Amino acid sequence: MTATAMSPESAGVERSAMRKITRRLVVLLFFVYIFNYLDRTNIGIAKLELQPDIGLSEAAYGLGAGLFFVGYVIFEVPSNVILYKVGARLWIARIMVSWGLVAMAMAFVQGETSFYILRFLLGVAEAGLVPGVILYLTGWIPSVRRARVIAMFYLAVPLSTVIGAPLSSWLMGFEPFGLTGWRFMFLVEGFPCLILAVLVLRYLTDRPEQADWLSPAERDWIATAMREEEEQAAGHSHRVGSLLGAMKDVRILGMSVVYFSMIIPLYALAFFLPTIINQMGTFSTLQVGLLTALPYVGASVGLVALAIHSDRANERVYHYAVPAAVGTAGLVVAAFTVVSSPAVALIGFTFGAVGCISTLPCFWSEAPKLLTGIAAAAGIALISSIGNIAGFVAPYMVALIKGEDGAASGTTNAILVCAAFLCIAAVTMLAVGRSVRLSKDRDAAARVADVAARP
Repeated sequence: MTATAMSPESAGVERSAMRKITRRLVVLLFFVYIFNYLDRTNIGIAKLELQPDIGLSEAAYGLGAGLFFVGYVIFEVPSNVILYKVGARLWIARIMVSWGLVAMAMAFVQGETSFYILRFLLGVAEAGLVPGVILYLTGWIPSVRRARVIAMFYLAVPLSTVIGAPLSSWLMGFEPFGLTGWRFMFLVEGFPCLILAVLVLRYLTDRPEQADWLSPAERDWIATAMREEEEQAAGHSHRVGSLLGAMKDVRILGMSVVYFSMIIPLYALAFFLPTIINQMGTFSTLQVGLLTALPYVGASVGLVALAIHSDRANERVYHYAVPAAVGTAGLVVAAFTVVSSPAVALIGFTFGAVGCISTLPCFWSEAPKLLTGIAAAAGIALISSIGNIAGFVAPYMVALIKGEDGAASGTTNAILVCAAFLCIAAVTMLAVGRSVRLSKDRDAAARVADVAARP
């Protein structure tokens, strides 16, 4: 039964099913992603002590931070296809054990070579988690409710920094067993992933029909909602149903450009904001961690508000493009005030974080609507893989632009480049949205013509 013609009884079943799915699955995946994002980005805080401790240059740090994404991109599509075949429960647990062990091994980095190797292996270990979760949730959550649910998952991105930056800074103040603070931090923050892997095996369910924690009526509602979406999509040319079609479709490639362009500023902030803040004044490591968290508090609020409004309006494109444009303006302000007015720059960084983080649920609610079948598994991973190349480009590019001397002009130029990429993301999203809208209009016109031509 469609949402527009839903009886009170069906509405009650829907609310009950969504409440159970959120409590059992989404909350667990939320905590999984908090530690996932923390373990890939805590290098930004560790850099304050790790870099001088093992003698890394700025360029070497940028390269090592980015090598994570080389491993991630190479293995992401195969990982997501395997998840599609063996099920999310086993594969996500495997990912978590692998990345937890590698994250803890970061405590034993001795120089450039081991730094490069472990960052690459961390990317290999984590490959497929995020697109895998997106694919998994599309099998449980109807598209009209998807932005809000995905928002809860993606809330982990800013919250991992809100919590993680001060936590990492605090942990670096300890030196137990002769370990330096940054080594101790890596050990402590990697271990919870092993515990979460056990919880994933215990509580995650691969498919709705296997969920004995749902009532028969709730399982039927999910099955009906998913079937109706597939039937509505079956006659639409704007949906891509094959792997080859996903790889050739200009709209899928357009969404990849959007994701690439938003990831540049996202990871530039993740890997370099602590350093930039440290250069803005005389701060302790803990103070740097606390100030680093502030823009992500704003991003957390923006993410929730934007997702709720997007679901109510059932619109994604403008809910992505407008905040991204505002974020672009925020980064421009930050670029020109980072030396003269640190407080204003921090506000600018906050709007920048809103533009590249709060828009993630709208993006990932729109992208899967272009895909069906096996193309959904490979296509989502393809978008994520192409986009995540930016994760390699961003830290190395920023390090080169900033330079070894940390001159203010280099920092300003690096922030302006990030602003330009976020602007590209906003414009490209509008173009992809227009293309999809025109395809839908052509489908509607063709159906009308077909009906009119019948005797």
